[in-house]
Amino acid sequence: MISIFTNTLDNEEINAIKEVLESRWIGFGPKTKEFENKFAEKINAEYCLMVNSASAATYLVLKTLGIGKEDEVIIPTINFIACPNSVIELGGKPVFADVDLNTFNLLPQEIERLRTDKTKAIILLHYGGHPIDYDSIKEVSKDILIIEDSANSILSKYKGKSCGTLGDAGFFSFDAMKTLSTGDGGAIVIKNEFYYEKLQSLRFLGLSTKKTSGFDSFKEKNNQWWEIELDNISNRFLMNDINAAIGIEQLKKIDYFIEKRKSIWNIYQNELKEVEQIQLPPEPLADTQSSYYLYWIKVKNNLRDKLAKYLVENGIYVTFRYYPLHLIKIYNYKERLPNSESILDEALNIPLHQNLSESDIDKIITTIKKFFKQI
Repeated sequence: MISIFTNTLDNEEINAIKEVLESRWIGFGPKTKEFENKFAEKINAEYCLMVNSASAATYLVLKTLGIGKEDEVIIPTINFIACPNSVIELGGKPVFADVDLNTFNLLPQEIERLRTDKTKAIILLHYGGHPIDYDSIKEVSKDILIIEDSANSILSKYKGKSCGTLGDAGFFSFDAMKTLSTGDGGAIVIKNEFYYEKLQSLRFLGLSTKKTSGFDSFKEKNNQWWEIELDNISNRFLMNDINAAIGIEQLKKIDYFIEKRKSIWNIYQNELKEVEQIQLPPEPLADTQSSYYLYWIKVKNNLRDKLAKYLVENGIYVTFRYYPLHLIKIYNYKERLPNSESILDEALNIPLHQNLSESDIDKIITTIKKFFKQI
């Protein structure tokens, strides 16, 4: 089966893990700090913190920015469940917005339609790695906080600036399916120093970031070096040095990974354009760079499900990311969002990753064409 998502790990990552294991320090430590600094430098971010998942990052960003009881957060319905779940856990209300029929990114006019005096923030997704038209979003958002979900868009750029650094805060994912993978993990990017200090406390049980460790306290001749003080009430969301060591090595390879993905994207765009029954995805907007995390097609004439089944039966795994949030029953959302529901009926993600071989790519293209020749 040709996988739709995969990672690329090699001897460099194995040796990096070995070094951490031999150090006997496998928790949060110097490797995590090194990864934070190198990632921040790569995307030109002022403040960066590593955490144990992008879902944790979502929650921590919202909590840090003060999302609480009855606050409304606008979220594109084509997005991951961690976003509304985090809003709800903090006592807020997710408000689902429709998306563009082609890019699957949030429509600016939806912000104008949905905003109320309770709207506190907007979570953007750069779908598939294609940057959203941020200027249009910013124009209609006015004083509403903008949070970038950059789980799809590592190294994507909008007018020369890295996605994740455009808004008030941003977060990234390094899980096993992402282009840069640490197994599990995520990053938070923030501009404000006060929020940065608060995030450091919140990701580690609310402990004060200005207090020394117990051992340092002992060296300072404090008689009860085990004393604890809390600045906040929180839980534990730290990345560890094993994951960070993998991330440092992955960061060295990320440019190659994205270039390989872009080359496969270009092959698909060229080879599939002759198939009349499918609509190909748009190219990235002018003055932007995509990370090419997903490739999506829209299948006409109610043939999407049949094509999906045919591809899987022929050894090519396909899926659709992301099932519209407003249709998930537990959220009890009553409004219809027509663009997203149309996308749900027609869209399909096919494999796009740096491990695809020439024969894999040829098989994917040939199998898609063969399906439509048989119709």
